[in-house]
Amino acid sequence: MIITCPCGDKKFNVDASLIPQEGRTLQCGFCDRKWFFKTENTEEEIKILEKKISEPVIENNKNLSENIKEDITDEEDHDRESVNSSKEEIDKKVSKKNDANYFKILIVIIISFIALILIMETFKFQLSIIIPNIEIVLDNLYQSINDIKLFVLDLIN
Repeated sequence: MIITCPCGDKKFNVDASLIPQEGRTLQCGFCDRKWFFKTENTEEEIKILEKKISEPVIENNKNLSENIKEDITDEEDHDRESVNSSKEEIDKKVSKKNDANYFKILIVIIISFIALILIMETFKFQLSIIIPNIEIVLDNLYQSINDIKLFVLDLIN
């Protein structure tokens, strides 16, 4: 037996033998809501549904085969529409994912650049032997990083 939580978010498959005729209190494992459930309610609903199913439905005196053909074409149209809409949703998700990937790549590049500057600042005297006047450039870059760091800290505070 399938029981739906009153919140409507979760459905549970429960063995009917676990619920007595007088009913019992149940608790949703999703939202922790407690409610009283009685099996008589579901039996009445099943009887109503069986009555609706057993009544034949023929519209406008058409043959049953014509109704079935119309239903099949309607289902095919609905399937095509759902496939097209799902393709559009997938395309939107992919484009959003690509945008997020570009942002992640940009962040990695910025962090890598800062790390490179810090490593070069550490070895600036050894590098000045190979590349003259690099000390001035590295000092300016290092001071710029410190200024940006102080700016961000001021924004946070």
